[in-house]
Amino acid sequence: MTNVLVLETHADAYAANLRERFSDLEIQVARSPADDHVDYGKVEVLIAFGLGVTEALFTRMPNLKWVQSLATGVDYFLRNKTLAQDVLLTSGRGIHGPALRETVLHLMLSISHDSNGLVRDKTSRRWDRRAWPLLAGKTAVVVGTGIAGAAIGYLLKAMDVRVIGVSQTPRAVPGFDEVVPRRELPKVAAAADYVINVLPGDVANRKIIDGNVFAHMKPSAYFINVGRGDTVDEQALIRALRERDIAGAGLDVFTTEPLPDESPLWDLPHVFMSPHIGGLFEEYQQMAMPLIIRNMTAYLADRVDQMTNVIDRSGKAT
Repeated sequence: MTNVLVLETHADAYAANLRERFSDLEIQVARSPADDHVDYGKVEVLIAFGLGVTEALFTRMPNLKWVQSLATGVDYFLRNKTLAQDVLLTSGRGIHGPALRETVLHLMLSISHDSNGLVRDKTSRRWDRRAWPLLAGKTAVVVGTGIAGAAIGYLLKAMDVRVIGVSQTPRAVPGFDEVVPRRELPKVAAAADYVINVLPGDVANRKIIDGNVFAHMKPSAYFINVGRGDTVDEQALIRALRERDIAGAGLDVFTTEPLPDESPLWDLPHVFMSPHIGGLFEEYQQMAMPLIIRNMTAYLADRVDQMTNVIDRSGKAT
């Protein structure tokens, strides 16, 4: 029998779905790598998000043949040097569009409605009617034109926002008024009211959003990040915020998570934050299971060519 380890906070629910569909699986469940009841030596398939999966953990799984990431990004797995090159890796790409577009909208509306100020007013019982700016008529630059980026583009265009996409492979993409090559990011950032980053974490994307991008942005513009924290030069962002080179930011991801107590981002007044919950939605399991079942069916039939979101180990899904 194929031994599967589901390593996730809600592992039991994923396991129950797999047992219902596949009778020839031996399934182990663990809420964290610290669970000591798991027989790691037997694990052939690992289903996990990647957070907390360490190099030491992979050394305990000598029979591992396939990793199904529950997340779109697989950077947590790729950075582990002990993950053997011949281990198949598939991502959760394709299920995060609705969640990330709603997260972006939440952050943009938090900014435009000054949700921090509204909370302070409520706490102090202050009735202060302040005008707020519409999103309609504004320009948004979305860095990353994949599934999540396109979902964000469609939503913003429906709200009469002009949407410019930035991509390594510029092409016409539904949901965008235009798409430009990555080298033009500083140029289009200069025209943006919102620069929205949805890039996944990999070596090619490290600190793509840097001081040069912030220097080109208007003092009235905002930066939104729902991609990965290491795609942004966080110190350059902090400088831009402190010096009011940009008006503020809406951040769901950070270079170090949890965000350290000493980070200046906690106290900067025009920063709106959430604790990396853009992909943490209640319907996650029901959206992820069809992909897992489809890939498990192909894997058990020895049809790797029919599996979805296979990673070429340089970080690109095929």
